[in-house]
Amino acid sequence: MLSRRGFYLLLVISILLTGCNPGRGSDGTQGELAVTDTPIPTQTPADTPTPLAPVGVFLSPPDADPDLVEALNPLVSGYLRDEGLRYQVLPNLNQADFESERYAIVVVVPPFPDLEALAESAPDTKFLAVGFNDLEVSENLSVLGSGGGDYDIQGFIAGYIAAMITSDWRVGVLSVEDNPDALAARNGFRTGVKYYCGLCNPKYAPTGINYIYPKYIDLPADATDQQIAANIDFLVDRVVNTFYIVPGVGTPQIYRTLVGYQKNIIGSGSDFREEYQDYWVASLEYDLVSALEDFWPQFLAAETGITGNPPLLLTDINYDVLSEGKLRLVQKVLEDLIGGYIKTSYD
Repeated sequence: MLSRRGFYLLLVISILLTGCNPGRGSDGTQGELAVTDTPIPTQTPADTPTPLAPVGVFLSPPDADPDLVEALNPLVSGYLRDEGLRYQVLPNLNQADFESERYAIVVVVPPFPDLEALAESAPDTKFLAVGFNDLEVSENLSVLGSGGGDYDIQGFIAGYIAAMITSDWRVGVLSVEDNPDALAARNGFRTGVKYYCGLCNPKYAPTGINYIYPKYIDLPADATDQQIAANIDFLVDRVVNTFYIVPGVGTPQIYRTLVGYQKNIIGSGSDFREEYQDYWVASLEYDLVSALEDFWPQFLAAETGITGNPPLLLTDINYDVLSEGKLRLVQKVLEDLIGGYIKTSYD
């Protein structure tokens, strides 16, 4: 039989052993020690923002031709977006803007002064000036002119058409004195007439008056309405039946006067109106939109600035006067003119 001291010793040992062993669960299985896992915080790396794509700009100043802007906007937008650029239409840009934004390509329409200086200040940006005739290309500035520099060709093809459609070659041209471009168009007209008809001697010219064609009048730059009307009357009295109005000369007064006399007209596309169409033979103009379509791949591929000009086109054609067969002859002559195979002057 245990003594009281032995009993207490066994009790202490039992208590100690119980504290060292895991208990059993309610189902009688050996229990597990409860372990509380304290999650170790993990550091989430800061998100790196995706850089924005560079910007492609259609720069159209407030004074830009709205018709030109409307025609070019969807074309330029498509081209720039195809290059993966963010597209923006802006009325202005200055040097400071390039410090806060990445501009990859800037397409500009006139008027925009100091474009050369802006391009020089942003050498990493490609600039394309569309419709400018007074800019020089540079390292990062390309220029697509609006056309109009080949006034001699315009005049020549107008003269060729006039002689082709007019009996007895009774044709004439209204130009402007002391204006090199207008005079180039006038001289080209005379050459084009002669190219078609040679001596151009009329068969039924009345006697007593000089009826040698083509005829021309160079108006004063500041000609009054009375002077213009008098000069038109002079040519009408000389039985001029087809008139070429060189670029920059045509006015509503001139065209309405000629329509009133039932005279054929060849002029600029910008001057054409439906009220003239019964006597309007054809317009000479430049398609800047089509020219940009052809020029764009060259611009993208070029490592330095390049230049181009839109081709001269015949539009607003009156097929009752200039038939499709005659038009084909005119187009062939125009191709040879542009190719340099036909001279616009006999000098």
